[in-house]
This record gives sequence, structure tokens and C-alpha cells, in this order.
Amino acid sequence: MDKKLHFSISMDKNSKTPLYMQLYDYIKNEIVVNNFKAGYKLPSIREAASLLNISKTTIENTYNQLIVEGYIENISKRGFFINEIGSYKYNTEFKPTHSFEKSISDEYIYKNNGADPTSFNVNVWKKLYNKTLSEEITNIYTGGFVQGEYELRYEISEFVNNLRGGKTTPDQVIIGAGIQYLLGILTGILKNDYDCVSIESPGYKKAEYIFEDYMFRINHIPVNESSLSLDSLYKCESKLLYVSPSHQYPLGDVMPINKRLELLNWAYSVDGLIIEDDYDGIIRYDGMPIPCLQGLDNNDCVIYLGSFSKTLLPSLRISYMIIPKKLIAAYQKIKDKYTQSTSKIDQIVLSLFMKEGHMTKHLRRIRRIYKRKNIAIANYINQNYSDKIKIINSDSGFHLVFEVYTNKAIESIFNECKKNNILIEIINHNSNKILISFNYSGINDDNLYNFIDKLMQSIL
Repeated sequence: MDKKLHFSISMDKNSKTPLYMQLYDYIKNEIVVNNFKAGYKLPSIREAASLLNISKTTIENTYNQLIVEGYIENISKRGFFINEIGSYKYNTEFKPTHSFEKSISDEYIYKNNGADPTSFNVNVWKKLYNKTLSEEITNIYTGGFVQGEYELRYEISEFVNNLRGGKTTPDQVIIGAGIQYLLGILTGILKNDYDCVSIESPGYKKAEYIFEDYMFRINHIPVNESSLSLDSLYKCESKLLYVSPSHQYPLGDVMPINKRLELLNWAYSVDGLIIEDDYDGIIRYDGMPIPCLQGLDNNDCVIYLGSFSKTLLPSLRISYMIIPKKLIAAYQKIKDKYTQSTSKIDQIVLSLFMKEGHMTKHLRRIRRIYKRKNIAIANYINQNYSDKIKIINSDSGFHLVFEVYTNKAIESIFNECKKNNILIEIINHNSNKILISFNYSGINDDNLYNFIDKLMQSIL
């Protein structure tokens, strides 16, 4: 005779949890802790409905879910029985939390990072977004192309050629959500021919992390004055170099033309490649932007990286990589291993934004906004903190570089800045002198001086 089970559960009909889920959780837990043993028979649907004073449909939904997951089985003409699920140490005390406030508090939203709230014309973007959604040619019901939408690749190619002095075609452009994602693709192209990369020191750490993850050996090439050490570059074995010549990160220096040509000669002489990160290269406050290295290249050896995270919005997450023509065939062989990480709709909206001339207007706008902010911060520091701080670089991009004379410990400075939601990067330090890179793009104008005072209190 079958051993029958009895339910001892109070159903809460006022709970937000459906009744069938309450019963499902109860039965599953009893099976997991071995209170309901394998081979025991569950009450029939009619019996359970009568016992618990709920509908037969609720019981059916519960039993069906348990059958699908393998906890019970329905044996024809006999009824529902507990399955043998094997032995496993379950943590029955775990209760998931769904606190939105808690998850947010674990993340630091830095007040000085991001974009100035007045820098972006949201109404223009909305108009283009609606246009993209309504146009049949967009075909929002299909996925995008792995390499990126052709419309955007064309506009980026024109953008780099006209505003950065590049020499590119749409076939060379690859779209992706962030520089790190694109570097992951690049390592897939290069891994059979390169296993070592040279990187500026100090340089862009997040690029270095990607190469480390893909098991590349790293050579750190020191940056001195306005250029990296070419002597050190020639001495190392690497034939791959990651560099930011138009606005070195984090120091902000510009590589002079003679050094750029020497770099191109190095790449040609060793049959190497240069990865040019054009970080903030288009934002200069005095004079024209410095032409990119890619445009000087006559030997097809420069890989160009660009992003709209700073020039437009960090939340947009659209970056691009322009590969030399000699790497196109290698990319075509591996590209189907990847999926496009950037929204097709956002790509088309951005292509319209560029095509209709809004990007040119936007760049003029942000140069005015950030130049005003840059000058205000520099003047305020010079007027109030000149005995402790010396500004090293402030003529381009979205950050200032300054030397700080302080006896405060590095860890204490970081903790104070973090507590105040201020993002800084300490480039180097010795004795009582610290070199700091400070991003100011997200600070509101009406809070500018209070923010700088809080920053100074954190580091001095």
C-alpha cells in the first residue's frame, strides 16, 4: 500500500506570491530537506484542493511545475509520487534580497565623472530616435550586423577623415560597446602573430587589463616629457604598441610630429603595429585638434580606437576600432565568433545625428562648456591653493593634471575622495609630492567651487 503524505501549510490568500507558488515552495522544500521521502504519494488534486480550500487549477499548476523540474512524477492510474533526487547539501536558510537601495549603495556614482547635464541636446536625440523607429528601412525587428551598421561605419569613417585627419574606409570600421570589448576582438585577430604588447607608463590601465586577460606579456614604456621613451621601445622585443599620442592618458601631453614619425618608422622597421587610442583627442581649447597618427601612416600599421562616451554620453556605450586594411581578411575569419554588443537602433540614431550635422554643432557646444569649466577650475585653484598645488596640464580633454604637496597618506586620500564621491587617479607619488589626474566633466557649474574645496580637503 502506498505511503501517503499530508500537507501542513497555511495558504496566505492576501500575499503577493501566487497560491500555486506558495504550495510549490512548500512541497519543494519538504522534498529537499527529506521530510517528503522518495516513493511517498502526494494527495490527489481533488483531495489537496479540498484540504487547502483552493481551486483544483491551483493544485494542477503546482504539481505540473514540480513534475517539469523532476521533484515528483505522475504514475498513470496511481497518482503523484515523490522522486528520488539524490543527496546534496542544500542551504535552506538562504533568502534572496531584492533591495534596490542596497544594490545602488554598493556602486559609486562619482559626481565629477560623466557628462555635463547641459552639454547634450536631448530633444534632437528624441526626434532622431522616433524617426529611426518609424522608418521601415531601419527594420527594428531584426538584429544588426556583427561589424556594425553600415550607415554608422560610413559616418565614422567620414568623421575621422574630416575632423581627425584620418585615411579610412567603412570596411575598416568595427563598432562595439566600449574600448575593452573592441580590444578583446583585436586580440582574437592578433593572437597568432603577437604575444607581447608595449604600453605607456603611466597609461590606460583598463587596456592593459584586457591584454593581461588574454595572456599577453606586458612591457611598460616610460613616458617622459611629451613622448614615450623610444630607446626603451627599440630595446624590448614587442612588435605591438598601445599609445595615446594626441592626448596622452593620464598626463594629457601631445606627442610632437618628430616623435610620431619615429614611431611609424619603428613599426615599419620591426613589421609591427601601433594601437592608437585617440582619448579626448578631438577636444582642444586653444587651436585645432592634433591630427591622428593613423592619418600619417603610409605603411598600413596603425589601429585606431575612438569612442563617443566622452564626446556624447557615457550611457550611450558606442566605440569604434579602425583596423589597417591588411587585417581586414583576418577579422573576417573570426568576426562570426562575436555578436554585436551595441544596439542597432542606437547605431542608426547616431548615424543620423552625424549625417544631419548635429555632431559638428555638439562639438562646438561642448568645447565652449568645458573650456569655461576648465578655466574656472584652474583660476580657482591658482587663486586659493597655489601654495600647495601646481597645475601641470589643462589645455585639452576633460581632466586636469596637477602636482600636490601633501603629507596625507595615499590610502587616506583615496578613502576621503571615495566618501565624497570624487573620482581621482594618482599617477605617481614620492615623498610629499603627488601627481593627480582629475576629471571635471560631470561637475555642475553651480556647485563648481564647493566641489573643488571638497576635493582639496580630501587631498591636502
